[in-house]
Amino acid sequence: MTGDAIGGRVKFEVDGETLRVRDALDGTEIRLVLDREPDPQPALTELFPFPVDGAISLETGSISVPDYSAVSVRRAEGEFVARLNEPMELPRGSYCFDISGVTKVLVRAPDVTVSTTGMVDSGAVDIEFDRPTTVALGARSLHSRPEATITVPDDPAALAEVISVLGSSIKEFSPERSWPTLRGYPPLIERGDALDIPSPLVRPDTGVEVVVRPEYADIYRLSTLSYYLGARMVIGDAPAIRLDTGYVESLPTGDSALEARAEELLRTWFFLDTLARTEGYVPSDRYEYQQVGPELPFYPPNLADLSMSDRLMEYLEVDPATVAPYAPDWPTEAVLRPGPAGAELLSHLAHVLAPVRVRGSPEPDRPGAPVALATSPRFAPTGGTPSPDDDPLPAGTFALTPACYENRLRRETTARGEVRVVALVESPERATAVRRAIADPAVPEGIGDWEVLDRPDAETVATVLSDPDVDVAYCGLPVGGGEVVAADGAVVLADLDEAPALTVFEGTDRVGGGLAAVENGGLGSVVVAEAPSSTGLRSVVALLAAGTSMSASVSLSGLADETRIRCVGDPGVQVASNAGLAMQVNTVRSESPTSHRFERGSVLSLPVRIGHEQTQLFEGFDGLSELAGTTRTNGPAVDSARLLAILEQDDSVVRFNDRLLLPSDDRSEADVERMARRALAEDAPEETTPGDLTEEGRRD
Repeated sequence: MTGDAIGGRVKFEVDGETLRVRDALDGTEIRLVLDREPDPQPALTELFPFPVDGAISLETGSISVPDYSAVSVRRAEGEFVARLNEPMELPRGSYCFDISGVTKVLVRAPDVTVSTTGMVDSGAVDIEFDRPTTVALGARSLHSRPEATITVPDDPAALAEVISVLGSSIKEFSPERSWPTLRGYPPLIERGDALDIPSPLVRPDTGVEVVVRPEYADIYRLSTLSYYLGARMVIGDAPAIRLDTGYVESLPTGDSALEARAEELLRTWFFLDTLARTEGYVPSDRYEYQQVGPELPFYPPNLADLSMSDRLMEYLEVDPATVAPYAPDWPTEAVLRPGPAGAELLSHLAHVLAPVRVRGSPEPDRPGAPVALATSPRFAPTGGTPSPDDDPLPAGTFALTPACYENRLRRETTARGEVRVVALVESPERATAVRRAIADPAVPEGIGDWEVLDRPDAETVATVLSDPDVDVAYCGLPVGGGEVVAADGAVVLADLDEAPALTVFEGTDRVGGGLAAVENGGLGSVVVAEAPSSTGLRSVVALLAAGTSMSASVSLSGLADETRIRCVGDPGVQVASNAGLAMQVNTVRSESPTSHRFERGSVLSLPVRIGHEQTQLFEGFDGLSELAGTTRTNGPAVDSARLLAILEQDDSVVRFNDRLLLPSDDRSEADVERMARRALAEDAPEETTPGDLTEEGRRD
C-alpha cells in the first residue's frame, strides 16, 4: 500500500516488517521496524493532535525507530509528557508518540502500558506495548520544497488570485503557524499566457481578506502579510484588511506608509502568535514572554483557540512599539520593481516571511540591471531603501533573482567538514599570500579540500567556475563585462553551464559576474571592490565553511568594513549545512585583560527560518528559551578560559573586541589576555588594513 491512496505529500510502503514513511515532497524517509508484517489501512487525519498529511492504522506489539530521530511522548490529546532520551515505563493510558527526523511521524496508541529504551548514543528508540494493539500512524511532510507551480498572466488581478492560494502550504492557522515547520514552502509562481492554479491547491478559509488596488506595487507590499494570514486577496479602491467579524482595518495609501504599516502588522501579529503558542504543541518558558507578557492586555495562550479574526481583534489592541524590541529581525527584506517580473519571487519571499518594498521603474532601464534587491540587518546599505535602478548598486545590497532560490531547491548542501574551496589568482606572490591566509596557523574547521591556482589558463578558469562540486570559488582575476580574464584569454561567464555554490569576485563594483554565476546554477555570489586583507579572506571563508549565512559571513568577518561589497542571492543562503541549528553569535568586550562581557545572539538562515526557538545552556544567562534571530544583551562576564571553551562549540561564532576568533587559530589564554590588553589600551576596535593580502593582522 502506498500513500497515493490517501494523500500525495507522504507515502507509506511495507517492506517485510519495516514500514517506510516517505516524504514525497522532500524525497526522504523514516523507517519504522514492527514486530510483524503490517497490513495498513487508511485512517482519519483528525485522530491526531497535530496536523498530518496522511494516516494509516495497523496492528503491532512494538515499534523501533532505527534512524536518528528525536522521539517524545504525549497524551493522546497532545499534552507533552517527556522526551525519550532515557529508558522509561509509562502507566496504562492513551499516548501519542512524536517522531521528528527527516520527516514527521505521529503514532497514536490507545489504552496501553509502554516500555521504552530511550535514545542512547544516537541508537534506535524501541517502544514496546503490553499487548498487540491497533495504532494510528500519521505523517507530515516537512514541505521544504514547493509541491506545485502556478502560472499567472501579466495581470495584477490574476496575481491577487494567486497570492490567495500561497497559504495552501501552511498546515494550520492557529498561532502554531508561527513555527517554521508548519509553514511549508508556498507553490512556485511562473509567468505565462493564462491563469492556471493546479487543482490540489486550495485557498485557505481563514475569514480574512486583504484588499489591494489593482496594481503590482500594492500586491507586492501586502503579499507576505496576506500569505501569513492565509487571507484572500481582493481588488478594491483602497488597501485594507477585512475580518469576518465585520471589522475593517484601513491601511495607508501612501507607498512608504503602506510598506511600514504592513511590516508593522506582520511583525506584531507574528510575534504575538509565538507567545500564544507557548502552552501549545511545544510548551516553553520564553525570555521574550517574560519581557512582554506583563505589558499585554490579555493572556496570550487564552487566544490560541479563537478564530483568526477574533485573535487579530485582540492583537490590534497591542502597541507595536511594545513588541518591536523583542521580535527577531527579518533575515531578508526585499525591494521589487513595480512590474510583473517580480511575481516569480513572491513565493520564495513569503517562505522566509520577507517584508516587501517597491522601488524603481517597472522594467530595467539598462542591460543587466536586477529585477529585485534584498537587504539584511547584519549587512545593510546606508541611505535608506535602495532601488534596483541604482547604478552601481549601493554597497550592502543583494541582487535577487528567482534562480538563486530555484538552484537551492535542486542542489544538495555540502556537509560541514567537506567544503571544497578553490582560489584563482594572478601572481605567485598573491598565491603565496592566499595559501598562508587559509592554512596558517591551520586550515579552518569545515574545509575538507582546498587549492590555490596561480595564473590559470582560460580552460582551467572555465573548469573551476563551472564546477558544481566547488563550494566556494574565490576569483582574484580581473573581471568585468561578464568576463574573467585568464592568463591566455577571457572566459565569458554566460557561456558556462554550471557554477560553484558560491563565487567571490574581486575588484569590481558591478554584480554582472555574480548574476551570471547564479544564472549558471550557483546559490549566491559576493562581489568585493578591492582585495581583502588576509584576516578578511580567512575569516569569510571560515564562516562560510562553518555553515554561517552569506550575509552574516560577510558582516562578522569584518570584510564589509574593509571594502565595498555587493552580493547576489538571498542573504540567508548557506554553502554548508549546520545541522539545522541557528548559528550562535557571541559578541565579547573586554572589561579587563582577564574578564570579558558577553552579548549573545543568533543568526537565521534559509534552513533555519524565523519562528525557530532555541534554549542555550549558558552559565550566567537565565536558561529561558528564546526566538532564534534575537540578541540578548547584558550577559555575564567570563574569564579567558571560559571564552576559549565557548570558541570550541560547533554552532558558535565569537567576535572578540571587534575581531573574529576562530577555533583553528589555536589561541591560548595568554593570547586572549594580550589581545584584551591591546584593545583596552587603544580603547577602540583593532584595525585591519584593506588591500593586498599580507600576513599583517592575522596573528598578534
